[in-house]
Amino acid sequence: MSGAPVARILEIADSLFPFERAEPWDNCGLQIGEMDRLVTSVAFSLDPTPQTVAFAEGHSCQLLVVHHPLIMEPLKSVSSQTLAGRTLLAAARAHVDILALHTNFDAAPDGLNDWIAARLGLDGVFVPVPAACARMGKLPEAMAVSALTEKVARDLETARPRVVCDGDRPVKNVFCASGSGMGYLAVALGYRADVMITGDVRYHAALEAREMNMPVIDAGHFGLEQHAGTILANAFRNEFAKLKLDIACLACDIETDPYRDTSGSQGGLYR
Repeated sequence: MSGAPVARILEIADSLFPFERAEPWDNCGLQIGEMDRLVTSVAFSLDPTPQTVAFAEGHSCQLLVVHHPLIMEPLKSVSSQTLAGRTLLAAARAHVDILALHTNFDAAPDGLNDWIAARLGLDGVFVPVPAACARMGKLPEAMAVSALTEKVARDLETARPRVVCDGDRPVKNVFCASGSGMGYLAVALGYRADVMITGDVRYHAALEAREMNMPVIDAGHFGLEQHAGTILANAFRNEFAKLKLDIACLACDIETDPYRDTSGSQGGLYR
């Protein structure tokens, strides 16, 4: 079958990454669009921006599937004065609908956190209750925090992770959470993790982790989630093939980390 309506794509998304797995505060689902619009091509990206909308339009995609929701709080207006407003206006002008798969994608089997655990080669991976948007597993062999940091940078293709750690101890039990996972510190401690891998580690959260003797590797929000578009594109491409739906899937390749490393070096540790 050539194409499917947006409503059918939503059903497929729910089968792959169930919306019921989303956190209560989240806003997964259709952000802007028409349920009966016929979709023959889908673009996938980490963020909804005017640039990723333009990518979708430029590749004749009727739908942009993103990881981060475009709308998280009630909007009082839609104007070009805000990023959300510019994106919504661009999507409306381009007739590109936007679907967000956020914490349901983080939490679901074969979602983002399972991908991170697999890339890091963790064994015995499980979901630490109640941290559905995280994974816990073991390294095949214990390694120093500095060596694990280099492994994270290499395997996840992210430069210069920051480290919270006194000394350079060996670690084996790894707790990883994509995006901003420091709210799970108590869970990681409860599961006797040796180290946490997450992003967006704020100063006071870093102080608390150090006080609790928990090493943390901050790989950055973008660093942990930059491959979301590719992972989603592969998942939908495989599902469309199973359902015999002729729908093209394109991963957006124009996104970059908004933070710049001005050190002039590639990799290394912040102390």
